[in-house]
Amino acid sequence: MRLRSLASVFFVMSSLGAMAGGNGEEVRAWPTGFRMAIHVGGQSPMGPLSDRFGLSNTVGLSGYYQDAGGWRWGAHYRFQTGADVREPGLLQNLRDPNGHIIDNEGRIALVTAQQRGTILALSAGRLLGADFFKPGAGFLVELGLGYWEHKVHFQNRGNRLTQLDDPHLAGYDRLTGGWMVLPRFGYHRDAANGLVRFQVGVEAMLGSLQPNRAWNADTLTADAGPRHDGAVGLFAAWILRLQARSTDLDYYY
Repeated sequence: MRLRSLASVFFVMSSLGAMAGGNGEEVRAWPTGFRMAIHVGGQSPMGPLSDRFGLSNTVGLSGYYQDAGGWRWGAHYRFQTGADVREPGLLQNLRDPNGHIIDNEGRIALVTAQQRGTILALSAGRLLGADFFKPGAGFLVELGLGYWEHKVHFQNRGNRLTQLDDPHLAGYDRLTGGWMVLPRFGYHRDAANGLVRFQVGVEAMLGSLQPNRAWNADTLTADAGPRHDGAVGLFAAWILRLQARSTDLDYYY
């Protein structure tokens, strides 16, 4: 039901671009070809993910092919990080009565838990002209489908702790992964001189994920699946200039 609603919104909004030329007006022509973009974003978790992690951020790269009608197809890579880990019972079996974790040498270990994640996705979308804002401006409507994986990463500062080394680490890292959809809506700017190309907007990550670990050693329980993890946030991307610069100067020899 969730996927059907997202698909309906996507196709209704993308059809607005085709309607723009229905009254005889000329439809804007967008630059065509392949493009690369550097992505940054921040997300707030939803559903079961909010019980495990807090705010997160993503960085990554996107590659697109775009046609003159504004349709574009892309591939995306995102690396996700976060400093707020809320997982109940995490490492509880390694703590002494004072709440400290003791390393192999009998010293207090400085262990920090962090969020790590990877997103790989393919997308289809369209740019809808909005030159009433500024020449080269448009609205972005895009829907992605891909794979999302997240886990707990432990930063161990100078202390050797056997339980957090392979193969024992699998009992603590909560590795989870599965399919997800990535709807995105935003503002796109494509200056005529080709020097200013960026996009900003809102996006959501909605996944049906499965735990990849059979057993959690600290809580002596197994995670149940599927997990309907989600996140919503803001994104920005700078579109790289792949063509050679042009000049209006004439050179005489």
